Amino acid sequence: MKKNNYVTIMIACLLCAGLLFTGCGKSDSTASKPGEEKAKEIVVAIYRDGAIDKLDAASYNGPHFLYKMVYDGLVEDGGEGKILPQLATSWDISPDGKTYTFKLRQGVKFSDGTDFNAAAVIFNLKRWVNNDRHAILTAVNVESMEAVDDHTVKIVFKNGSYPILTELTYPRPVRFLSPASLAGEGKDGGQFIKPVGTGPWMVASYTKEQEFTLVPNPYYWGEKPKINKITFKVITDGQARALALQSGEIDLLGGDLIGKIPMETLLELKKAGKFAIHTKETMSSHFIAFNQTVEAFNDKNVRLAMNYAINKPSIATNLFDNIGSGANGLYQKGVPYITDANNYGFSNDKEKARQLLEAAGYQDTNGDGIREKNGRKLEFTFVLSTGEFPEWKQMAEFVQSEFAAVGIRVNLKILDKNGYEDATMNTKAFDLALMRTSSDSWVPHGSLLEMFSILSSSKAAKVWYDKELYDNIIQTLHTLDPAERQKNYDKVFSFISEEALTIPIYYPITSFAVNNDKIQGFEIGVNSYAPVEWQKLDVK
Repeated sequence: MKKNNYVTIMIACLLCAGLLFTGCGKSDSTASKPGEEKAKEIVVAIYRDGAIDKLDAASYNGPHFLYKMVYDGLVEDGGEGKILPQLATSWDISPDGKTYTFKLRQGVKFSDGTDFNAAAVIFNLKRWVNNDRHAILTAVNVESMEAVDDHTVKIVFKNGSYPILTELTYPRPVRFLSPASLAGEGKDGGQFIKPVGTGPWMVASYTKEQEFTLVPNPYYWGEKPKINKITFKVITDGQARALALQSGEIDLLGGDLIGKIPMETLLELKKAGKFAIHTKETMSSHFIAFNQTVEAFNDKNVRLAMNYAINKPSIATNLFDNIGSGANGLYQKGVPYITDANNYGFSNDKEKARQLLEAAGYQDTNGDGIREKNGRKLEFTFVLSTGEFPEWKQMAEFVQSEFAAVGIRVNLKILDKNGYEDATMNTKAFDLALMRTSSDSWVPHGSLLEMFSILSSSKAAKVWYDKELYDNIIQTLHTLDPAERQKNYDKVFSFISEEALTIPIYYPITSFAVNNDKIQGFEIGVNSYAPVEWQKLDVK
C-alpha cells in the first residue's frame, strides 16, 4: 500500500544529522557507526489502524491515545480529580461558572516550528464549539471567545456547567493543532492534511493498515521523551499480538485502547514469568444494553428477570481467574458521586427470574426451552465485537447459557469494529449489545450523556432514553453547588438502578506485558486515554 509520509524538511535534516535516528539512508534504521549512541526504538502492537491521515482533533477518527501524544490541551487530567496546567498555565473562573480566562504558556511552538499563541487557540475553538458533532460535551456551548492578548484567552460559555474544565482535558476535540494542519478554507477551517501539534511526539511515517511511527517533537516544551522512535504495528487479532510479543517482533503489548491482551493469554504470560506484567484497575464497566424499541424490553419485569438470570461474580472467578470482578451497579465504586444506596445491581436468582418472566406473561408452551407470549418468542440477537475486547466472546457465551437456563435464547453476532459501531450507534441493528461505559474523567457526566441522551446521528439514545432521566442529568451538570449536585446525582443513579435500564456484568482491569530485557521505566498512564507514560520509557 502507498506509504503516507508526514516528515517535514526540518525533521528530515534532523534524521540525517543523527539527532533522532542513527544510520540515515541505511536500510536498517537501528544501524550505528562505532562510537555512536545506538538509536532507542520500541515496537508496540495496536489492534487497529492509526488513521493518521484523519487524525484531526476536531473529529472522532483514530485512537484516543494518539491525540494526547501528538496534541496538547489547555489543561490535562492529573488523575484523582486533579486538573493540571498544560498549554494554559493558570485560569480564572467567574462566580457564575460561565466565564473562563486562561493564561497561555509562553514560548511554545508547534512541531513545524511555528508559534502557539492565543490566535491559534481561537482558530481551533472555532472548529468545534457549538457543533452538534460534540453535543455530549458541556464545553461546546459557547457564547463568545476572544484573544485578550497573545497569551490570554477568554471564553464565555452559555451555561455554568461543573464539568467544563474536566472536558477540556479530553483527547478530542479539545486539542490544539497548527493551522498548517489544514489546507483551504471552510466552516471547519479547511481540509485536514497532516497532524501538527505541540505535544511530545510527532508523526514520522504512516502505512495504512500496517504501521506508523512517532518520533520526539524537537520543539516540545515539557519533559522530553527518552527514546528516539515508537513504531506501532497493526495486528488486529489478539492471539497474533501475543505471539508477536513472544517472538520478539514487538516489545510492548496491552492497553484497552491500544491492543488488549486476551484474558487467557494474560494468564499464560503471568504463569510463564518471561515478561513483566503490569495491571491497574479501571473506572469502566462492561454491561449489556437493551434496544428500547424491542417490545419485550419495555416491560420492567423482563429487564429485571434478565438481570437476576446472570451470575456476575462467576465471570471473574470462573472465566478470568479472579482478574477483575463481577459488576454490581452500572458504575464502579470510586466513580464520583456513586454510593451504595444510589448504584446497585441484582443478585443471581434464577428462580426469581423465572417468576418475573411468568408475571410478564412469558411461558414455554411447547417445551422447546424458549418462553413466548402472543406468539413472540424471547429470542434476541446479541451483538458484540472482539477487536477491542477479546474477552467479550467468553463473556457473551457465558451470558448466553445463563439466559437459556431461564427460557431466553440469544444468538451471538460478532462484528468487526466498524460494523459494531454502526449497529450500536447508527442503525440500532441489535436487540442486545455488549457495551462498556466510558472511564476516568468521562465518568459519570460524559458517560451519562453518551448513553442516555438522544444522539443526533441516530435520533435515538445509545442505551435508553427517558425524558425525566435526561432532564435530571442536564440539571445535575448545571448544578455548581457540590451538595446539591450529589442530591441530583442520587436521583439519576437511583433511577437507572431501580428501573434496570442496563445489565451490568463485569468491572475490568487494564493490563500490559513488557519485554523486560529491553524496556525500562514502564509506567501505566493516568487513564485509558493516556495509557502509558510514553516519555518515561527507555531502552536498556
